[in-house]
Amino acid sequence: MYTDYSDIAKALRDGRRSGRIVICRGEDERVFLKEFISSPGTIGEQGPQCTAGERPARTDGAVCGKCGNVRDRKKPVGSGENGVVIILNPPSMVSGMERRKYREEATDLMKKMMAAIDIDIQKCYITSLIKCDPAEPTMSPGGMFKNCEPILEREIARLAPRVVIVMGDMRPLKRIRDRHAAVSWFAVDHPIALINNPDLKRGAWNTLKLARESIG
Repeated sequence: MYTDYSDIAKALRDGRRSGRIVICRGEDERVFLKEFISSPGTIGEQGPQCTAGERPARTDGAVCGKCGNVRDRKKPVGSGENGVVIILNPPSMVSGMERRKYREEATDLMKKMMAAIDIDIQKCYITSLIKCDPAEPTMSPGGMFKNCEPILEREIARLAPRVVIVMGDMRPLKRIRDRHAAVSWFAVDHPIALINNPDLKRGAWNTLKLARESIG
């Protein structure tokens, strides 16, 4: 799929010289292609450095500025080639400082959770529900997600995963879930919540086993 979009983007960049006409299948694809060709370099060039064999992720939110000044953009990682998307939604009561404090421990726990169900996390596509940390957090999480929702929608449409595992509250995703009913959706508590409340791990484990069964 990445190659297909690369060919289309090349045709759009070349303009009349390509001798080809590109017809978008809808507004979402038109916006996606516009962002695609406006980003410098190739897919994932603005994202994190990838290890050998790891496919770079698209940075769909790289050109978004709806929330104003931001401290940090949460770039997606992983290829999604195994048909698994992980969406991170930290507990709303956890501050940015606390998230940074737990980042390493939470990442290690997430890797262990995926390894426990025999899923190669490097082949998953990992993205965030809310795509950036604002420099001045005056906007509510709900207001921020309203801006991020179209980006997340395009990610799901582009990757067409078999399974989506939401780590955190899945309720904000109702519209996206309804539009992608063929995808199997699962929700477990975010790793930070599991670190602070170990009693929640049993429920998360049971849900992860169901997700594993759906992957096949």
